[in-house]
Amino acid sequence: MNSLTVAVHGATGSQGSAALRTLLAAGHNVRAVARRPHGLPSGVEAAPADLLDIDALVAAYTGVDAVALQLPMVFDDGAMAQVRAVLAALEKAAVPRVVFNTSAAVPDVMIGVPFIDARVQLIAELPNVVETAAAVGPAAMYAENLVAPWSAPLVAAGEVLYPLPAETPIPWVASDDVAAVMVEALTTPTPPRLQLVGGPDDLTGDQVGAALGAKWRSVTPDEYELMMRPHVGAAVAAGVAGSYRNLAPVPASFRRGTTSLRDWAAKQSW
Repeated sequence: MNSLTVAVHGATGSQGSAALRTLLAAGHNVRAVARRPHGLPSGVEAAPADLLDIDALVAAYTGVDAVALQLPMVFDDGAMAQVRAVLAALEKAAVPRVVFNTSAAVPDVMIGVPFIDARVQLIAELPNVVETAAAVGPAAMYAENLVAPWSAPLVAAGEVLYPLPAETPIPWVASDDVAAVMVEALTTPTPPRLQLVGGPDDLTGDQVGAALGAKWRSVTPDEYELMMRPHVGAAVAAGVAGSYRNLAPVPASFRRGTTSLRDWAAKQSW
């Protein structure tokens, strides 16, 4: 297989860095697209770009074989503006292939929530501007949510606080497993339009706690918002809390990853 040059959005975040690692391991070339790319592995090209700056995005996309795309956690109308800019830049740069990480399970139609609607719009419009378009995303929760700055110290102290009912089984998925499917979609001639990825096991709250060596405690979305606020600010914390108040059910069908939550947890720095 020939090596590709892939522009990776959010390459310094947990989801984008997983795609970056997986692409590098497969022998591909990576161009890291972020507002302030930093701490990149040797050989990775930095491409500073704001998602509202069409010219900077065109520069980041020019000459690549594909784009591994994801959107940041924006919960106001700015999310839709970012989608319009990205679509315009992809068309101007004549990018042949895009794989979009939805970062969450999304419905088929807009629901009036900018964070969700932006993703629905992007999935719908990508085939109009690139030859090959695919979307990949988590079927439910990213395991990385459990090692976020507002969560990891609590886990280390023996408690998992999360806004889900303890009895609900969830296929927690590692970002590396989602990244593996993204890279597959970047190299497969005709990838499926949408693939959701879950972990190998459906775990209740108590089972999650056991995998992390801690005790599970369900909290309300309001409590979770207060946990997040010092780390991400009021707007993002409120947006995330709102998503848990209107959480979509786990889809009946999705791909299973290979990384168990216990194995994932053993590799984290708590």
